[in-house]
Amino acid sequence: MDIKNINQNLVNGRLNESGNGAPKNAGGQNVAQPNANTDRVTLTDVSTQMQTLEKQAAASTVDNSAKIEELKAAIQDGRYQVNAESVANKLIQTETLFTGS
Repeated sequence: MDIKNINQNLVNGRLNESGNGAPKNAGGQNVAQPNANTDRVTLTDVSTQMQTLEKQAAASTVDNSAKIEELKAAIQDGRYQVNAESVANKLIQTETLFTGS
C-alpha cells in the first residue's frame, strides 16, 4: 500500500464518487476554473507597527545583567530600599493609562 499520497488519494476518490469533482470536458479531462472565493488578508496600521516593533525588539541587544546582579546582591544584603511613594505613583500612572482618565 502506497501511503505517500494517501490523503490526496482519499480526496480524489471521494470527489470522483460524489460526482462533485472538478468539471470535465468532453474528453473526460479536468477543466480548470478560476476560484471565485479568494481569501484576502488586510493588516491594519497597528498590526503593521506591531510587526515592526517585534522585529526591532528581536534585533536589539540589551545587556542588563550587571544591573540585575547588583540588585540581587542589594536585596540579599538588605541594602535595597523600596521607595513606596515612587511605587504608588507608578501604579497610579498605570491605572490612569488603562482607564483613560
